[in-house]
Amino acid sequence: MRFINGKKATVVSKIILGCAAAALALTCLVIRMPALFGGSGDTLATWAAGLILPNGAKTALGQGNEGSGPPDKDASITATSSSSSSSRSEDESSVSGVSSSASPDNVSSQGRSEPIPDPTNSIKIRETQFGASGEKYDNFYFKNNAGAQIAIPELLIQRPDLHIKKDGQPQVLIMHTHTCESYMREDLGYYPSDFYPRTTDNNYNVTRVGDAIAQKLTAAGIGVIHDVTVHDDPSYNGSYTRSENTIKKNLEKYPSIQVVLDIHRDALGNNESGKVKPTFVANGKKAAQIMIVSGYNNKANKFPDWQYNMRFALKLQQAAENRYPGMTRPLNFTSMQYNMYLTHGSLLIEVGTDANTLDEAIYSGSLLGDVLTDVLNNLTDS
Repeated sequence: MRFINGKKATVVSKIILGCAAAALALTCLVIRMPALFGGSGDTLATWAAGLILPNGAKTALGQGNEGSGPPDKDASITATSSSSSSSRSEDESSVSGVSSSASPDNVSSQGRSEPIPDPTNSIKIRETQFGASGEKYDNFYFKNNAGAQIAIPELLIQRPDLHIKKDGQPQVLIMHTHTCESYMREDLGYYPSDFYPRTTDNNYNVTRVGDAIAQKLTAAGIGVIHDVTVHDDPSYNGSYTRSENTIKKNLEKYPSIQVVLDIHRDALGNNESGKVKPTFVANGKKAAQIMIVSGYNNKANKFPDWQYNMRFALKLQQAAENRYPGMTRPLNFTSMQYNMYLTHGSLLIEVGTDANTLDEAIYSGSLLGDVLTDVLNNLTDS
């Protein structure tokens, strides 16, 4: 009986050793699967490891993969169709902060640089093209946010009170009440939550858009002054009072100026819902949409000839959509005057938002220069 029991023990021991050897071989095979299947073996190896390895070992194997692809694009950019628009308030609050750079890129196993949003440091960007919103006239849309009675069809056919001369004298003043407004420097696919979209560096702020507009007008023989005086730093409060003084100084120095363009960039959306990036495509290239703002003030004698500016705004909006369909957001007729009372050709124009790239905004400035050239050439004295 003792001999029989010892024999049984030997057989059992051999079975146990055989199973252990088989398990060890299978484990080695699983670990080697990434090499056997190349980059595509990571998922398979991790799946197989989940069948035989403890959770900790499976996790370690998964984290060791170097061939993981770029993040899901849908998590960073989603196209939306939004009809909202913003209007500026002259009740300004102070703004302070420090500009910081975006997160570094990751280089994938294929050698391609892919942006990887840091989930703790990125905000979704909702790219959209504003279109049908408000009232439609001809080929564009109009939003009456001023609450005033306005006859668009009649104003649309009336000539703006502008008489452009190509005699070398300045006809157009380009300036910026919020000179420090800036854009993203590259298209990351997401908005870094620590990005501060304001800078006094004129290489990166909205003055670059003004430069692009001025270049097109100058090339067309239309005299331009581009004043890059900073009005919103070190204090944001009182920007419009300071920019009013800048406009008055230029009008006094150059009485030939008839058109004053206050070029801004907008900001739409928030950290929770995502930052809104309005774009359109012109000549196969992406550009930032613009919003033309024309002012109004219902207080007696404060802005009695606002309709002259509106004539100009309507002509510009119509011409922009004729030449570059999709370029404009709905024209914003606002109850704020924004220094537009100073001439009969004063407008505020928002070029993109802080989610647009600098290149997209500069390209829009160039296109806007084309449109302005078309309109002003038709308003020259013969």
